[in-house]
Amino acid sequence: MLSVLLVSDQPVLIQGFKSVLACNGLGVSEGLSGGYQPAPDLVLLDVTSNPTLAHMREVHQRAPCCPMVLWSDHLPLETVFKALEYGVRGIVPQNSQPPQLVDALRRVAAGEMQIGCGAAGGSLPLRPEIWLTPREREIIARLRTGIRNKQIALEMGITEGTVKIYLFRLFQKLGVRNRFELARTGLA
Repeated sequence: MLSVLLVSDQPVLIQGFKSVLACNGLGVSEGLSGGYQPAPDLVLLDVTSNPTLAHMREVHQRAPCCPMVLWSDHLPLETVFKALEYGVRGIVPQNSQPPQLVDALRRVAAGEMQIGCGAAGGSLPLRPEIWLTPREREIIARLRTGIRNKQIALEMGITEGTVKIYLFRLFQKLGVRNRFELARTGLA
């Protein structure tokens, strides 16, 4: 069973999360106090009332191998990039429906990045005004080969963090929500 650690200073929100996650077969614990034993599979961090990098850093220090998902409305792009360094692998909008939240958590636990929740399936409409840089095209081409971010970084002579930033920007630019959808766009 997937275990989720909830971190929020809003009791009503925690109860809502517990209800939704438990009804969908996810194990739930809460709070920042104490050590995480056993370690959760992932952390759902509410940043709606006080989005600070200090919270992300603290959780990352206590559970460095545990991916984080942020529950947030809008975050400055600079904060998003910094959050990636602290183990954030997903950002779920506050207006998401419960099934979207659960799906995003499961996907992050499976190793995907989830930035926002979009409609799944079908073909991905491309906007004609989208222009990709040569580096973005190179990232997509390497992504299609099935290699991980670390290998892409090594092959391109950049850091893994830079690859993640490129992917995040591509997700937003192309309106996709994960690596698979990005690879399916037909661009490169």
